[in-house]
Amino acid sequence: MACLVRIVNFAALFAVAALFAPGNSAFAAGYKFVGNKKCGECHKEIYSAWKKSAHAKAFDLLSSNTRGDKKKEVGLKPAADYRKDKTCMKCHALGWEEGGYSFEKPSDDWKGVGCEDCHGAGEKWMALHDKKDLERRDRKLKQAGMLKSFEGTGGGSCAMCHYNENSPFKGRDPKRERNWADPKLENTYHPVKKKK
Repeated sequence: MACLVRIVNFAALFAVAALFAPGNSAFAAGYKFVGNKKCGECHKEIYSAWKKSAHAKAFDLLSSNTRGDKKKEVGLKPAADYRKDKTCMKCHALGWEEGGYSFEKPSDDWKGVGCEDCHGAGEKWMALHDKKDLERRDRKLKQAGMLKSFEGTGGGSCAMCHYNENSPFKGRDPKRERNWADPKLENTYHPVKKKK
């Protein structure tokens, strides 16, 4: 019996450790990504706005002679094309090495910073997300790996890329206040819907 308890405790500890393992999406907990189009099936307006956003175009920022000043800031060559550089993919392509974007099967749906980069891999929470009358819905969504990335301050899911050692944004204070409804910020992701 003691052995079984140790195994269960070890499994729980391993699951928690996996959430924060380097190279793994801290909030994905090993769940599979479903892709941006899947989210866009219900969230048409948000998906359309996201497609025009800076996050959706993050993959293209890696092309040659694009945002050379930011590339220089982190020691990259402004004229180089980094769209085939594996070290860039974790922050510039959705689901890199986790069933999403890959060099073998490149797809525009997986390019850029996508829905699940901010809200967590959707495999487990997608079905729960549709159930508006679910008792303790928010808690169950959180347990299934869904994030509410704009609540509060601090790095949140943003920190994984923006405060990464290779990011040109790494020197900014991760705890600074942000007004996510500010129109200047809306073009970076998608509009924030006001709750009624």
